[in-house]
Amino acid sequence: MVYDSTLHKGVGGNMARDLVPAAQSKIVIQRSGDRCAYPGCGIALSIDAQVAEDQHKAVGKVAHICAASAGGPRYDPNMTSEQRGSADNLIYLCGPHHDIVDTQLNYHTVDLLREIKRKHERTVARAMAHAMGQVGFEHLEVVCKFLGTSTARTNDADVIPIDIKEKVDLNELGPVAEERIKVGLAKSAEVAEFIDAISSMRPNFGNILAARFKQEYYSGLAQGLAGDDLFEFICAAALEHAGPVESDTLRAATLATVAHFFQICELFEHESPAA
Repeated sequence: MVYDSTLHKGVGGNMARDLVPAAQSKIVIQRSGDRCAYPGCGIALSIDAQVAEDQHKAVGKVAHICAASAGGPRYDPNMTSEQRGSADNLIYLCGPHHDIVDTQLNYHTVDLLREIKRKHERTVARAMAHAMGQVGFEHLEVVCKFLGTSTARTNDADVIPIDIKEKVDLNELGPVAEERIKVGLAKSAEVAEFIDAISSMRPNFGNILAARFKQEYYSGLAQGLAGDDLFEFICAAALEHAGPVESDTLRAATLATVAHFFQICELFEHESPAA
């Protein structure tokens, strides 16, 4: 993975700490379900927009498990800049719990925070899998309505699908992304039916929608993402543009749409590079 180690200057002009790459911040928020990961909290960390023209406002804080700079909480000198800024070293918290984990250091150890993060993200994944059964046309409409307004175009060339597992391996996706894809594919037929229905009224809608997802795919590649991180980035970007109100069901509908385009080879590599 290519990583742009962007630094900002502290007091006196000295280099202070690595800034969190925007893509990694987006990934950890996606995995956290836009909720505080602290045990017993789980508060929603966005304020929903009141009209469709607005976007929801994220109010949470992305915190480092191991600090981004020497002298910071739980700083590990053996970590690289890339590792410090990775979503694996980040946890999404509300303001009070962000402050607590960076001040009560004897209790909030690296091991504890990693376990808190693991359990919370697993809970979010289960909630989204449960909500998948509730996804209907009205939810897909919210996702696709906003994404399908792009003026981007793609060609109409047919791409021969390949086995999903083969494509997962080809793109070096890990067990997290593979599990998400399997969950999302439960609604792939409904996504295809929805796109066909809209395309009957808006010709080329499917191609426009695919092009919009491809924009996010190539944006992630340009930011050095690959594998699971790239898949999560696409889901996060899609959800970010999917209307003013978030819910587990809308999150599931977004995952189903991304998984559908993964299945039909509109996203990610679908054949090995020529030898």
